[in-house]
Amino acid sequence: MTGLVALLAAATLTGQSPDCERFCMSVTPREAPEGSVFTFRGRHWRPIRRVGIEFGAYCRPDEACPAILYSGFVRTGDRGGFTFRLRAGQEQSGDRRRQILSGGHPAFRQRTAHGRVRRSPRYRVLIPPS
Repeated sequence: MTGLVALLAAATLTGQSPDCERFCMSVTPREAPEGSVFTFRGRHWRPIRRVGIEFGAYCRPDEACPAILYSGFVRTGDRGGFTFRLRAGQEQSGDRRRQILSGGHPAFRQRTAHGRVRRSPRYRVLIPPS
């Protein structure tokens, strides 16, 4: 019973089962203060193929947010893995050189023989009290 509880807790934190076999996603850290860089890692996606990424502008919960959607692609390696980094806050100097974008709520998608697969990993931005 304890193993089942741990499995459900892990699935709740990441939005995905820890024993994922296809189109797996993880995010580190799972929660961090505003301005932090979140690293999204894909595993077991289709190898040497494009993965589409869509994300919005970063906005604090109490702010009006422009309806802007950014999109791009990363390419998986020969084992189906990829990495994408996103800052939850304003862009900082050196971010472009280090391939860090600014935004929020990314979704990853890839075509398969049966349509498309879409994953939106869960993470939490900690906002300091006003």
